[in-house]
Amino acid sequence: MQFLLHHTVITQAIANNDHKTLKQCQDKNSAGWVLSNSLAAIHSDLSKSMKIDAAHSALKDALQGIAMASLPGIEILNTPPSSKMDYLDSLAVRTVEVFKLNGIITLKPEVFAASGIRALQPDELPQVLKDDLANVKKVPLLNIPATYPQIWNNVEQEMSDVVRSGYFILGPKVAELEKQVAAYCQVPYAVGVSSGTDALLLALMAADIGPGDEVITSTYTFFATAGSIVRTGAKPVFVDIDPVTFNMDIEQTEAAITPQTKAIMPVHLYGQCVDMTPLQDLAKKHKLWVIEDACQAIGSEFKGQRAGGLGDFGCFSFFPTKNLGGFGDAGMVTTRSMELYEKMKVLRVHGMEPKYYHKMVGGNFRIDALQAAVILAKLPHLERWVNDRRTNAQRYHTLFQQAGLTGRLTLPKEVFPRHVYNQYIIRVSDGKRDKLREYLNGQNVACEVYYPVPLHLQECFKDLGHKQGDFPEAEKAAAETLALPVANEVTAEQQEYAVEKAKSFFS
Repeated sequence: MQFLLHHTVITQAIANNDHKTLKQCQDKNSAGWVLSNSLAAIHSDLSKSMKIDAAHSALKDALQGIAMASLPGIEILNTPPSSKMDYLDSLAVRTVEVFKLNGIITLKPEVFAASGIRALQPDELPQVLKDDLANVKKVPLLNIPATYPQIWNNVEQEMSDVVRSGYFILGPKVAELEKQVAAYCQVPYAVGVSSGTDALLLALMAADIGPGDEVITSTYTFFATAGSIVRTGAKPVFVDIDPVTFNMDIEQTEAAITPQTKAIMPVHLYGQCVDMTPLQDLAKKHKLWVIEDACQAIGSEFKGQRAGGLGDFGCFSFFPTKNLGGFGDAGMVTTRSMELYEKMKVLRVHGMEPKYYHKMVGGNFRIDALQAAVILAKLPHLERWVNDRRTNAQRYHTLFQQAGLTGRLTLPKEVFPRHVYNQYIIRVSDGKRDKLREYLNGQNVACEVYYPVPLHLQECFKDLGHKQGDFPEAEKAAAETLALPVANEVTAEQQEYAVEKAKSFFS
């Protein structure tokens, strides 16, 4: 739940040196906001009983971990005053409405009685939170705004820096993001691009892959993996998957190599790395490029080494639903090669170096500076979010075992530590997957199928000549897998509710 803290509540907390309510609003299950337009009023009230500098310091300390809700000037002008409350209170009501908060915490709830928003006194908050957690009514697959209180202040600052600078194309924010993502992925170089799809395409282009070439990849993945190969004019060569990890079968990969094979594109699906040692050996033996599709796997590891540093290229997506997402499309390519790094920087700007001189044909693959700013603000939280996802996955394991459901469905297995659980995937056999999905959705437990049709059976790839039964493990996974809510914002109570409903289905 998310609440606006009325300015008088904050003033009282500081004056009495009692930050209990403020602390309660810095929890995963409860987040507090303060109307930034009210900060001057809070400071003015505090300055009546303490020195100005002390008031500022106390206010700054008290609001650590509290998100600032800023109403733009036009919003303030368009908020009409009320004869029943002062103008700052009218702005508070408007803030609750536009930020879609659950209500306001105030010393005088009666002031807001006619506003239509929920108003609580500070001592009511603990019971309200307890009741809310106990009465789970909905478990969304994703709830992106739930993380806003953690990131809002920094996102707003980073985006404001970009807007005020007027530097929207590449520039310092992009350079800083590239530096930080490269360090996170344990590689020396990273190139920011416009999407995860364009990350794959840029890597292929940098490897000079084109017509007549073949690229081996998994048939069980998001469309962009194979789509990017086709866009270069090359041919995607599909292989089946390992039924435990859902990642490409290495033995089939070796069997698929031909004289036309130029690269292997392993997909670290759902956040778990491919078994890279034999794949690296294959690539070395046959002199093939390795282009990691790590779009779901930032932070994942194989034998202590991060995804994105296990091949010649690592391709990432910052789509909003990813573990690290922007506020729109964005992506990144990582590499250990300075030569490839320099080449990709030129290719992402139409192959231009210097300006208006083109030695090669590239594309417009630049990451948006505003997206870079958002991701920069979120990156410091990524490790905590990964740990939250891993904790949620382990909790699901325990809950399903306690519910006696492990004979009815198959839980995901972490073969290579550190699985980052972009998705938590269960398998439901005997043709019951779709019925379970329908039942859970009807009980307000959101779940999704990733992916219902393997790539070799997609209509646009019919010219490759594949048919039903060619890759049985992928086809079986497409019929049996189901993703449950596992993101960092999912609560233990929501997980308990989800498993309880799954148990009801099988009872």
